[in-house]
Amino acid sequence: MLCMSSYYKGRILSPRVFERKDSQGWTAEVFVAENDGGDTVDSHFILNGTFPSEDAAQNAALHAGKRVVDNREIESVIEDSTQLPSTSRSAYGNRSDDLAFGRDGYRKGVPSSGNPEDRFD
Repeated sequence: MLCMSSYYKGRILSPRVFERKDSQGWTAEVFVAENDGGDTVDSHFILNGTFPSEDAAQNAALHAGKRVVDNREIESVIEDSTQLPSTSRSAYGNRSDDLAFGRDGYRKGVPSSGNPEDRFD
């Protein structure tokens, strides 16, 4: 049975509930639709277990859809906040980074960059 869709934080939650064949409860699933740059992406989630009534199954599906949306928002905030700023400087490596091989095959020092923040000791 198709239930009413609802909007939550810009996404469409479409719960569906089904009565079990043995009439011993209800099962539920939810579709979460979100706009991904012009395309609508549907994600399908099936809830575990059975529910005593149609309303209980529908409420559980809506609650599960809201949790999915909230978790995705938290993940996107974490991804945004953990990005390092771009920089033109190289990362500090190990001690051998300041050495190169000369024409004679022996390791030679590389001239300093002149930046006092670069640690080549």
